[in-house]
Amino acid sequence: MPRQSIELPETVKKGLDQMATAFGMTQNALISLAVATMVVKYEAEGMRIFFDLISLPTKPK
Repeated sequence: MPRQSIELPETVKKGLDQMATAFGMTQNALISLAVATMVVKYEAEGMRIFFDLISLPTKPK
């Protein structure tokens, strides 16, 4: 399987580590899942997938 090196901001890396521990998955498995999901969604929906990614979540009032 081809390898890919990525750089993450420290805060993202820390959050990824916390998620990996919480879900009992490796960081690599979480990154692979996230990227695979984005590729499938992009193939199905095109550029629209980025609107959700760049929109800030709203908190209920």
